[in-house]
Amino acid sequence: MKRITTGLLAFSLLGLPATTAGAATAPLATSAAPSATPAQTSSPSPSATSASTAAHPAERTPDTAISAAPIPQPAADNYRLSGTLGPYPIGATLSVRPDQTVANAHYFYVKNLVDIPLSAQKSGEQIVLSEPGGGRFTLHFETSDKKAPAPLTFQTSTALAGTWADGTKTYPVKLNFESIDNVTPNALYEGVTDAPPAVFEAVVQRFLRNVLSGNKAETAKLISWPLRVNAEHSFTLKTPAALSASWSRVFTPCVLNRLRDAIPHEMFVHNGQAMVANGTVWFDAHGASAINSNPCQLPKK
Repeated sequence: MKRITTGLLAFSLLGLPATTAGAATAPLATSAAPSATPAQTSSPSPSATSASTAAHPAERTPDTAISAAPIPQPAADNYRLSGTLGPYPIGATLSVRPDQTVANAHYFYVKNLVDIPLSAQKSGEQIVLSEPGGGRFTLHFETSDKKAPAPLTFQTSTALAGTWADGTKTYPVKLNFESIDNVTPNALYEGVTDAPPAVFEAVVQRFLRNVLSGNKAETAKLISWPLRVNAEHSFTLKTPAALSASWSRVFTPCVLNRLRDAIPHEMFVHNGQAMVANGTVWFDAHGASAINSNPCQLPKK
Protein backbone atom coordinates (compact mmCIF):
# COMPACT_ATOMS: atom_id res chain seq x y z
CA MET A 1 0.00 0.00 0.00
CA LYS A 2 1.19 3.47 -0.79
CA ARG A 3 2.75 5.25 2.13
CA ILE A 4 1.60 8.85 2.03
CA THR A 5 3.43 11.66 3.79
CA THR A 6 0.63 13.57 5.46
CA GLY A 7 2.30 15.51 8.26
CA LEU A 8 -0.53 16.73 10.43
CA LEU A 9 -3.19 14.88 8.43
CA ALA A 10 -3.77 12.19 11.05
CA PHE A 11 -4.32 14.83 13.73
CA SER A 12 -6.35 16.94 11.37
CA LEU A 13 -8.89 14.24 10.65
CA LEU A 14 -9.34 13.59 14.36
CA GLY A 15 -10.05 17.28 14.81
CA LEU A 16 -12.78 17.57 12.17
CA PRO A 17 -16.35 18.54 13.01
CA ALA A 18 -18.71 15.75 14.01
CA THR A 19 -19.85 15.32 10.42
CA THR A 20 -16.37 14.40 9.29
CA ALA A 21 -14.49 12.98 12.27
CA GLY A 22 -13.87 9.29 12.62
CA ALA A 23 -13.87 8.35 8.96
CA ALA A 24 -10.97 6.45 7.49
CA THR A 25 -8.46 8.32 5.37
CA ALA A 26 -7.65 5.53 3.00
CA PRO A 27 -6.89 6.57 -0.58
CA LEU A 28 -9.58 5.98 -3.12
CA ALA A 29 -9.30 2.49 -4.53
CA THR A 30 -8.78 2.14 -8.24
CA SER A 31 -10.10 -0.91 -10.00
CA ALA A 32 -9.20 -1.88 -13.51
CA ALA A 33 -12.19 -1.88 -15.81
CA PRO A 34 -13.07 -5.34 -17.19
CA SER A 35 -11.93 -6.01 -20.72
CA ALA A 36 -14.62 -5.84 -23.32
CA THR A 37 -15.12 -9.14 -25.14
CA PRO A 38 -15.70 -8.89 -28.89
CA ALA A 39 -19.00 -10.35 -30.02
CA GLN A 40 -18.66 -14.01 -31.07
CA THR A 41 -19.77 -14.73 -34.62
CA SER A 42 -19.79 -17.91 -36.66
CA SER A 43 -18.83 -17.76 -40.34
CA PRO A 44 -20.31 -20.19 -42.85
CA SER A 45 -18.00 -22.25 -45.00
CA PRO A 46 -17.11 -20.92 -48.50
CA SER A 47 -19.28 -23.51 -50.18
CA ALA A 48 -22.26 -22.66 -48.05
CA THR A 49 -21.77 -18.97 -48.72
CA SER A 50 -21.61 -19.51 -52.48
CA ALA A 51 -24.72 -21.61 -52.48
CA SER A 52 -26.60 -19.11 -50.39
CA THR A 53 -25.53 -16.22 -52.59
CA ALA A 54 -26.47 -18.00 -55.77
CA ALA A 55 -29.87 -18.86 -54.43
CA HIS A 56 -30.55 -15.39 -53.06
CA PRO A 57 -28.55 -12.84 -55.07
CA ALA A 58 -30.56 -9.90 -53.70
CA GLU A 59 -29.38 -10.67 -50.15
CA ARG A 60 -25.68 -10.55 -50.97
CA THR A 61 -23.73 -7.96 -48.92
CA PRO A 62 -20.08 -6.95 -49.18
CA ASP A 63 -17.69 -8.66 -46.82
CA THR A 64 -17.02 -6.49 -43.76
CA ALA A 65 -14.49 -6.90 -40.98
CA ILE A 66 -15.92 -7.34 -37.51
CA SER A 67 -14.28 -4.78 -35.22
CA ALA A 68 -13.63 -5.59 -31.60
CA ALA A 69 -15.04 -3.11 -29.10
CA PRO A 70 -12.35 -0.81 -27.68
CA ILE A 71 -10.95 -2.03 -24.39
CA PRO A 72 -11.46 0.58 -21.65
CA GLN A 73 -8.24 1.83 -20.08
CA PRO A 74 -7.95 1.35 -16.30
CA ALA A 75 -8.33 4.58 -14.37
CA ALA A 76 -5.12 6.31 -13.40
CA ASP A 77 -4.25 7.23 -9.81
CA ASN A 78 -3.35 10.87 -9.21
CA TYR A 79 -0.29 11.21 -7.01
CA ARG A 80 -0.22 14.67 -5.43
CA LEU A 81 3.21 15.99 -4.44
CA SER A 82 4.64 19.13 -2.90
CA GLY A 83 8.15 20.37 -2.30
CA THR A 84 10.76 22.68 -3.73
CA LEU A 85 12.53 23.46 -6.98
CA GLY A 86 15.61 25.29 -5.79
CA PRO A 87 14.27 28.15 -3.63
CA TYR A 88 10.76 27.94 -5.11
CA PRO A 89 7.88 26.04 -3.46
CA ILE A 90 6.07 23.90 -6.03
CA GLY A 91 3.36 21.28 -6.30
CA ALA A 92 2.85 18.52 -8.85
CA THR A 93 0.40 15.84 -9.93
CA LEU A 94 1.35 12.62 -11.71
CA SER A 95 -1.48 10.47 -13.08
CA VAL A 96 -0.16 6.91 -13.05
CA ARG A 97 -1.72 3.85 -14.68
CA PRO A 98 -1.63 0.44 -12.94
CA ASP A 99 1.28 -0.59 -15.18
CA GLN A 100 3.32 2.32 -13.72
CA THR A 101 3.29 4.40 -16.90
CA VAL A 102 2.50 8.10 -16.45
CA ALA A 103 -0.66 9.08 -18.33
CA ASN A 104 -0.53 12.81 -17.54
CA ALA A 105 1.55 15.14 -15.41
CA HIS A 106 1.91 18.79 -14.52
CA TYR A 107 3.50 21.00 -11.90
CA PHE A 108 2.95 24.52 -10.63
CA TYR A 109 4.73 27.20 -8.64
CA VAL A 110 2.92 28.00 -5.39
CA LYS A 111 3.42 31.69 -6.14
CA ASN A 112 1.01 31.68 -9.11
CA LEU A 113 -0.70 28.22 -9.08
CA VAL A 114 -0.62 27.92 -12.89
CA ASP A 115 -0.35 24.32 -14.16
CA ILE A 116 2.61 23.62 -16.45
CA PRO A 117 2.14 20.40 -18.48
CA LEU A 118 4.82 17.72 -18.40
CA SER A 119 5.62 14.74 -20.59
CA ALA A 120 7.04 11.74 -18.76
CA GLN A 121 9.50 8.95 -19.43
CA LYS A 122 10.05 6.33 -16.73
CA SER A 123 12.78 3.71 -16.55
CA GLY A 124 13.08 1.63 -13.41
CA GLU A 125 13.45 3.95 -10.44
CA GLN A 126 14.19 6.96 -12.67
CA ILE A 127 11.67 9.37 -14.16
CA VAL A 128 12.25 12.29 -16.54
CA LEU A 129 9.59 15.02 -16.78
CA SER A 130 9.90 17.55 -19.60
CA GLU A 131 8.00 20.83 -19.93
CA PRO A 132 7.22 22.65 -23.19
CA GLY A 133 9.53 25.56 -22.41
CA GLY A 134 12.60 23.33 -22.21
CA GLY A 135 12.86 22.71 -18.47
CA ARG A 136 13.49 19.09 -17.47
CA PHE A 137 13.16 17.22 -14.18
CA THR A 138 15.49 14.24 -13.73
CA LEU A 139 14.22 12.44 -10.65
CA HIS A 140 14.45 9.15 -8.78
CA PHE A 141 12.28 7.46 -6.19
CA GLU A 142 13.21 7.73 -2.52
CA THR A 143 11.72 6.28 0.66
CA SER A 144 12.05 6.72 4.40
CA ASP A 145 11.20 3.03 4.87
CA LYS A 146 14.44 1.06 5.11
CA LYS A 147 12.49 -2.19 4.61
CA ALA A 148 10.83 -1.13 1.34
CA PRO A 149 11.41 -3.70 -1.42
CA ALA A 150 13.58 -2.81 -4.41
CA PRO A 151 13.10 -1.48 -6.97
CA LEU A 152 11.03 1.38 -5.59
CA THR A 153 7.75 2.27 -7.29
CA PHE A 154 5.10 4.95 -6.97
CA GLN A 155 3.40 2.75 -4.37
CA THR A 156 6.47 2.06 -2.24
CA SER A 157 8.32 5.40 -2.34
CA THR A 158 7.66 8.50 -0.26
CA ALA A 159 9.39 11.13 -2.40
CA LEU A 160 10.95 12.04 -5.72
CA ALA A 161 14.34 13.75 -5.68
CA GLY A 162 16.82 14.98 -8.27
CA THR A 163 17.32 18.10 -10.35
CA TRP A 164 15.55 20.52 -12.68
CA ALA A 165 17.59 22.00 -15.51
CA ASP A 166 16.99 24.49 -18.30
CA GLY A 167 20.00 25.61 -20.31
CA THR A 168 22.66 26.74 -17.86
CA LYS A 169 20.27 26.79 -14.88
CA THR A 170 20.15 23.77 -12.58
CA TYR A 171 18.29 23.48 -9.26
CA PRO A 172 17.86 20.65 -6.76
CA VAL A 173 14.35 19.22 -6.50
CA LYS A 174 12.61 17.38 -3.66
CA LEU A 175 8.93 16.39 -3.92
CA ASN A 176 7.09 14.51 -1.19
CA PHE A 177 4.05 12.36 -1.91
CA GLU A 178 1.15 13.99 -0.07
CA SER A 179 -2.00 12.14 -1.14
CA ILE A 180 -3.53 9.92 -3.81
CA ASP A 181 -6.89 9.92 -5.56
CA ASN A 182 -8.40 8.94 -8.88
CA VAL A 183 -10.74 11.84 -9.60
CA THR A 184 -10.70 13.74 -12.88
CA PRO A 185 -9.68 17.44 -12.82
CA ASN A 186 -13.21 18.75 -13.31
CA ALA A 187 -14.52 16.50 -10.53
CA LEU A 188 -11.86 17.37 -7.97
CA TYR A 189 -14.28 19.07 -5.55
CA GLU A 190 -17.58 17.61 -6.66
CA GLY A 191 -18.03 16.08 -3.20
CA VAL A 192 -17.68 19.55 -1.67
CA THR A 193 -19.35 22.04 -4.00
CA ASP A 194 -21.12 22.51 -7.32
CA ALA A 195 -18.77 25.39 -8.17
CA PRO A 196 -15.99 24.83 -10.73
CA PRO A 197 -12.61 23.97 -9.15
CA ALA A 198 -11.10 27.37 -10.02
CA VAL A 199 -14.00 29.21 -8.36
CA PHE A 200 -13.83 27.14 -5.18
CA GLU A 201 -10.05 27.50 -4.97
CA ALA A 202 -10.39 31.26 -5.38
CA VAL A 203 -12.51 31.36 -2.21
CA VAL A 204 -9.81 29.48 -0.28
CA GLN A 205 -7.11 31.75 -1.68
CA ARG A 206 -9.02 34.88 -0.60
CA PHE A 207 -9.49 33.40 2.87
CA LEU A 208 -5.75 32.82 3.23
CA ARG A 209 -4.85 36.30 2.00
CA ASN A 210 -7.25 37.98 4.42
CA VAL A 211 -6.19 35.90 7.40
CA LEU A 212 -2.51 36.56 6.79
CA SER A 213 -3.13 40.28 6.33
CA GLY A 214 -5.27 40.43 9.48
CA ASN A 215 -8.44 41.56 7.70
CA LYS A 216 -11.07 40.34 10.15
CA ALA A 217 -14.14 41.66 8.31
CA GLU A 218 -13.26 40.06 4.97
CA THR A 219 -12.20 36.81 6.64
CA ALA A 220 -15.61 36.58 8.33
CA LYS A 221 -17.31 36.68 4.91
CA LEU A 222 -15.43 33.52 3.91
CA ILE A 223 -16.46 31.38 6.88
CA SER A 224 -19.16 28.72 6.97
CA TRP A 225 -20.82 29.51 10.29
CA PRO A 226 -20.62 28.21 12.94
CA LEU A 227 -16.83 27.87 12.94
CA ARG A 228 -15.38 25.00 14.94
CA VAL A 229 -11.95 25.70 16.48
CA ASN A 230 -10.13 22.57 17.62
CA ALA A 231 -7.53 23.38 20.25
CA GLU A 232 -6.48 22.23 23.71
CA HIS A 233 -9.83 23.64 24.79
CA SER A 234 -12.04 23.51 21.68
CA PHE A 235 -14.76 26.07 21.10
CA THR A 236 -17.27 27.20 18.48
CA LEU A 237 -17.76 30.68 17.07
CA LYS A 238 -21.15 31.68 15.70
CA THR A 239 -20.78 35.29 14.51
CA PRO A 240 -18.26 37.66 12.91
CA ALA A 241 -18.15 39.62 16.17
CA ALA A 242 -17.17 36.48 18.09
CA LEU A 243 -14.40 35.80 15.57
CA SER A 244 -13.06 39.32 15.92
CA ALA A 245 -13.01 39.02 19.71
CA SER A 246 -11.24 35.63 19.56
CA TRP A 247 -8.93 36.36 16.60
CA SER A 248 -5.65 35.73 18.43
CA ARG A 249 -6.99 32.50 19.97
CA VAL A 250 -8.00 31.22 16.52
CA PHE A 251 -5.12 32.43 14.39
CA THR A 252 -2.22 31.69 16.67
CA PRO A 253 1.40 32.10 15.54
CA CYS A 254 1.44 28.36 14.78
CA VAL A 255 -1.67 28.57 12.59
CA LEU A 256 -0.37 31.63 10.74
CA ASN A 257 2.98 29.95 10.15
CA ARG A 258 1.26 26.91 8.62
CA LEU A 259 -1.04 29.01 6.46
CA ARG A 260 1.91 30.87 4.95
CA ASP A 261 2.96 27.53 3.43
CA ALA A 262 -0.55 26.45 2.41
CA ILE A 263 -1.15 25.39 -1.20
CA PRO A 264 -4.76 26.25 -2.15
CA HIS A 265 -4.69 24.19 -5.35
CA GLU A 266 -5.64 20.55 -5.99
CA MET A 267 -6.53 20.22 -2.33
CA PHE A 268 -7.16 16.94 -0.51
CA VAL A 269 -10.86 16.15 0.01
CA HIS A 270 -12.33 14.02 2.77
CA ASN A 271 -15.99 13.52 3.71
CA GLY A 272 -17.25 16.52 1.77
CA GLN A 273 -14.57 18.98 2.86
CA ALA A 274 -11.26 20.19 1.42
CA MET A 275 -8.21 21.03 3.48
CA VAL A 276 -5.11 23.22 3.30
CA ALA A 277 -1.85 23.10 5.27
CA ASN A 278 -2.23 19.42 6.26
CA GLY A 279 -5.66 20.03 7.75
CA THR A 280 -5.04 23.31 9.55
CA VAL A 281 -8.21 24.65 7.89
CA TRP A 282 -11.08 22.68 6.38
CA PHE A 283 -13.55 24.15 3.87
CA ASP A 284 -17.06 23.19 2.83
CA ALA A 285 -19.12 24.72 0.03
CA HIS A 286 -19.67 27.94 2.01
CA GLY A 287 -16.19 28.63 3.34
CA ALA A 288 -13.92 27.70 6.24
CA SER A 289 -15.76 25.35 8.59
CA ALA A 290 -13.08 24.11 11.01
CA ILE A 291 -9.66 25.24 12.18
CA ASN A 292 -7.13 23.07 13.98
CA SER A 293 -5.26 25.40 16.28
CA ASN A 294 -2.88 23.29 18.32
CA PRO A 295 0.68 24.10 19.49
CA CYS A 296 3.72 23.72 17.27
CA GLN A 297 7.45 24.27 17.26
CA LEU A 298 7.96 27.57 15.46
CA PRO A 299 11.04 27.83 13.23
CA LYS A 300 13.96 29.78 14.65
CA LYS A 301 14.57 33.17 13.09
